[in-house]
Amino acid sequence: MAGINEERDGLTLSHQFTSKMHRQLYPAIDPKNPSLSAAGKNVLITGATRGIGKSIALAWAEAGAAGIVVTGRQEKLLEEVADDLRRVSPKTKVVPIRAEATSEDEVHSLWAKVKVELGKIDILIANAGVFSEGNVYPVTGKMAPSQWWSDLDINIHGTYLQVYSFLQQYLSEGKEPTGTVIILSSGAAAFTFPGMSAYAISKLVGIRIAEHLNLEHPNVRSFAIHPGIVPTDMAPDMFAVQAVDPPEMASGLSLYLATSRAEYLRGSYVAVNWDIEEMEKHADEIREKKLLSTSFLNAKLGPEGHPFADTT
Repeated sequence: MAGINEERDGLTLSHQFTSKMHRQLYPAIDPKNPSLSAAGKNVLITGATRGIGKSIALAWAEAGAAGIVVTGRQEKLLEEVADDLRRVSPKTKVVPIRAEATSEDEVHSLWAKVKVELGKIDILIANAGVFSEGNVYPVTGKMAPSQWWSDLDINIHGTYLQVYSFLQQYLSEGKEPTGTVIILSSGAAAFTFPGMSAYAISKLVGIRIAEHLNLEHPNVRSFAIHPGIVPTDMAPDMFAVQAVDPPEMASGLSLYLATSRAEYLRGSYVAVNWDIEEMEKHADEIREKKLLSTSFLNAKLGPEGHPFADTT
């Protein structure tokens, strides 16, 4: 790959699925691309007051979504984001609603308000999450149990509450759920790194939720995405040199995943750095061999046992 800088791109290169790597927005996932139009669609984005979540909301406005619900903890910031969205797309109905990620009552109230304002949500983007381990990296036993569990509570419980509410739009009426669910995961789910257990575990769970959704609700299009190494306030200092992926890449990818072109990726984990057009050329193999699904172990389990290299 031309122009590769090992210091900047080393970690991203180690996580590549396609031969072509992207670290900037490119035409196939550019919100301005007409093929990514969100016309007629209602989307709900959690954790939308800043960073990746705000960028995703802006992309859906740029793509002309019919309705956009933005949620987060800070009401003032939500209103500011809502104003930005209305400026980008005056015809879009923008609904800012404050909600605590792990409060079942507040999430229930959120979706009740959404039903009144917009009816059904077509696309859920579960972006809200935390990374309390940050630049401290407390290894197991040094991070207080309450804090460790709090991170999992927000990243897992918070995500499930939104997914549950999305499905209840249909299940409560005795109907099969449809639509699209996109869960913000992380490349951290693929690594075992000292001092990142809460974050890595919770992000792996996000991938597994997407996989179970794909199996349990075949009419729901589910995905987990790695947004790249984004220069936000959540990015650890040790990754500062590598944090060059703009949040707009995750935004554009979310639009792509909501289109029929992404059917071959249902239930999969996808990184923004991977080339969409290259993957489309191998769609059948990706789908049939489940190349982007998680594996329990590297070993091959089965009636004959693992085929060890040394069989003597």
